[in-house]
Amino acid sequence: MDKESLFLRLVISHAALLLLLILLILMQAPLWILICVLLLCSTVIVWRIYSGLRRQLDLISSVANQIKTGDYSRRIPDLELDEMEHVGKDLNAMLGKLDRTIHHLSVHREELRLVLSTIDDVLWSQNLEGRFELVNSAFQELFAAYNPGMEQCYWEVIREPQLLALIKDSEGSPERIMTELQLGEHFYLLSGMTNLSARRRVFILQNIDGIRQAEQMKRDFVVNLAHELRTPLTAIKGFTEAMQENCLAENSRYLKIIQNHTERLIHLIIDLEQLIRLERTAEIEKQEISLQTFFANLKMILGPEVEEKGLAFEIELDKRLPRLSCDPFKLEQIFINLVQNSLRYTDTGSITIRSKVSDHLITFEVTDTGKGIEARHLSRIFERFYVADSARNRSRSGTGLGLAIVKHIVLLHNGSIEVNSEPGKGTSFYIHLPTEQLQGSW
Repeated sequence: MDKESLFLRLVISHAALLLLLILLILMQAPLWILICVLLLCSTVIVWRIYSGLRRQLDLISSVANQIKTGDYSRRIPDLELDEMEHVGKDLNAMLGKLDRTIHHLSVHREELRLVLSTIDDVLWSQNLEGRFELVNSAFQELFAAYNPGMEQCYWEVIREPQLLALIKDSEGSPERIMTELQLGEHFYLLSGMTNLSARRRVFILQNIDGIRQAEQMKRDFVVNLAHELRTPLTAIKGFTEAMQENCLAENSRYLKIIQNHTERLIHLIIDLEQLIRLERTAEIEKQEISLQTFFANLKMILGPEVEEKGLAFEIELDKRLPRLSCDPFKLEQIFINLVQNSLRYTDTGSITIRSKVSDHLITFEVTDTGKGIEARHLSRIFERFYVADSARNRSRSGTGLGLAIVKHIVLLHNGSIEVNSEPGKGTSFYIHLPTEQLQGSW
């Protein structure tokens, strides 16, 4: 059925008024009658058009109010006017798409809730003001103060000072955080990300008790293994030294091989024990030392070994070098390991230790003129047992643990270490210690 057009109504109404006006003029009606008739007819026409539009708008408004209450299935009924009917159909098409979109979002939301409920890790999201938006069941089990029927902020539910500090420190930063922490007797890995456009922050607490237990079992195994191997290796070393005095000439080469490999195993055990001790150490015993005296003693220790190989050993210190608060024995181990590492791969030239003081850091540099390291190995040389050239390492009795020990000691001093090297042009290690390690002046 064709709908009546508002435009057609207006045209007919204006035509009728025009014909009436012409008729009254031909009848030579008085002016006051002419005006009264035109006003009366115009009022009737306007009221009829207004009433029709009002009915249509009331229908649209009624449907809109029902949709506003959450009934997204409502649609605008057929309207009398053709123009309003087109508007109604367009709105119904939009409401249909909106309804389908809301349905899909609802399904995905339920799927998300189902996934979150199956995750054992503690997970929650909060807005930028700190109010919880979504939590999983693991969160509710860990933090009993959470009430799903209330709007709560994270500081009202989470009472662990360390976790609260980490969340607070990450506010306003889009950078991802990832750190380990202990809550009660359990260890967790906290990861979090902020989405500024969505105004949401998502955090996950992953329980790593199993990983910590495995690490402890590994350390205990290494300690026990080292203890069990030390006695037979010491005996082998002693007997081979005793046999050296009465060894036949044709057997001396084999005896030397036994001694070299025994010595290498002993060094490996010593390094393993030292690395395990460092991993068990959360803090170090610091004392204030003079770096001038420290490096003078270091040169006395390492100088003969370097000069025996025909290399120059130079120590160049910054004149502004202050006193340093550190563990002197562990700091000494850093330079001993780095210099001995350089000795293995440097046949000619020199080994140099330099220092530089800046506003925020003190930097120590250990440089050699050795064979260098290929770029593909640089990112892994601080890993345990990683060797850039295994054949070369065996020929020089390395254990593959020296640089791992160095890095661990540097981290215990809240510092960092980096390396720069190029094959054939030597290697440089840079140790950066923060200025809060520095006390007074030299």
